[in-house]
Amino acid sequence: MSVRRTGGLLALSTVLALVLTLTITLVGTVSLGAAPAQAAPAAAPASAGVATAPLTPAHALEPQARRGRKAWKPRAGVVFNNPLGDRQQRRRIVRQVIRAIDHTPPRAEIRIASWNVRNAGITRALASAHRRGVSVRLIMSRGNLGKKGDPNPGVRHLVRELSGHGNKARRPLRRSHVKSCVSSCRGTTGISHSKFFLFSRTGAARWVVMNGSFNATDLASSNQWNDMYVVRGKPKAYRAFRTTFAQMWRDKPVRKAYTRTRIGPVTAFFYPYAGPRAKRLDPALSELKAVRCRGARNTADGRTRVRIAMTSWFGERGTRLAWRVRRMQNNGCDVKIVYAVMGNEVLRILRREGRRPVRMEQIVQDFDNDGVYDRYLHTKVLTIKGRYRDSRRATVVVNGSANWSPAVLNSDEAVLRIRRAPVLKAYNRWIDKLYRNPPDPGLLGRLLGRRLGVIDPYAKIEVD
Repeated sequence: MSVRRTGGLLALSTVLALVLTLTITLVGTVSLGAAPAQAAPAAAPASAGVATAPLTPAHALEPQARRGRKAWKPRAGVVFNNPLGDRQQRRRIVRQVIRAIDHTPPRAEIRIASWNVRNAGITRALASAHRRGVSVRLIMSRGNLGKKGDPNPGVRHLVRELSGHGNKARRPLRRSHVKSCVSSCRGTTGISHSKFFLFSRTGAARWVVMNGSFNATDLASSNQWNDMYVVRGKPKAYRAFRTTFAQMWRDKPVRKAYTRTRIGPVTAFFYPYAGPRAKRLDPALSELKAVRCRGARNTADGRTRVRIAMTSWFGERGTRLAWRVRRMQNNGCDVKIVYAVMGNEVLRILRREGRRPVRMEQIVQDFDNDGVYDRYLHTKVLTIKGRYRDSRRATVVVNGSANWSPAVLNSDEAVLRIRRAPVLKAYNRWIDKLYRNPPDPGLLGRLLGRRLGVIDPYAKIEVD
């Protein structure tokens, strides 16, 4: 009897356990099935009334993948590309720009000032960012916007994309658009020549500034040696560039256009630098005049090391800078130069006005041997290691968009002075490598272009 009772209790408990298990399973199944619908990500509107766009594959990711995207940050510091390298080496800079655009979330903003824009990957990424609710604004030189003989369909398409997808419903300050300036945006002459990329947020990084010699073009990857310096997490630096961009966007002369902002070891300078005092107080000349050639305490021989990587160096301004560099070498500085374009007088001063020529190599290449340079150095860099101002152990890098040519002082330019030893080491290693291994410019380029003048070897070089 007791045995039968025990068996009945066991049977009853077994049934109850099965029912309970089934109930939990069913409830769990329903709740788990509903979770994805509740947690599905949506493109947040940039402001009230903005139409949301369907998610692109890049943003329709599983939660774990989305966390990975959020954790991404652009690499801080300097990035170089190599047009003679493999695809990865050629695209180091453009890949960083496109990834930063792709990781910019809804309601954030992207601001770009680029003398020229001719890269389909960048324009597609900007259009996609706008569709998901990012405020996208781009400034470029009007001469590159496209005309009959030289159309720019990528930018034309981008203009159409940014004008749609709920753009008019956004608040005015959050509307996306492309603007071009006939001359400098903040001056009356010159050109819009800055090359910077701003992201209020991208991935896990905020306040990102990318500044250097890189234009948003295919040419910048496949035909040019370029640099870009990346600052992240510095709101003061971001505000300085963002304020300058806002002034450029108005396309009206600014009374005091030349400004500087110091952010720790980095100082940002913004041109135009025009006016009657400009010749005497040329910012590039001021940097060179701050150098003393003997008594350095961070070089083996006590000589200050000066390295220059310059695209364009000519004209009256170029001549003044050449005389200063020549005197620096005559006074004991260790000078080394790589360049693409130099005026005859600049070359004469550097080669002949002293006991020995200044060491320099031209970084150009004519890979189809038609006498016209196709690949060329496009950086605008000065480095100083040694005595500078009140320091005998200075490490200084000046990078950005400013050539050593006449048009610069009247143009929109953005320049960074970086006083960090690892950055100087990276730039000097790169310059020294180019100096030791200059590309062959080609036979016709050497004989016809430079000596006889039959062919203009610089015909394809974007000297500005």
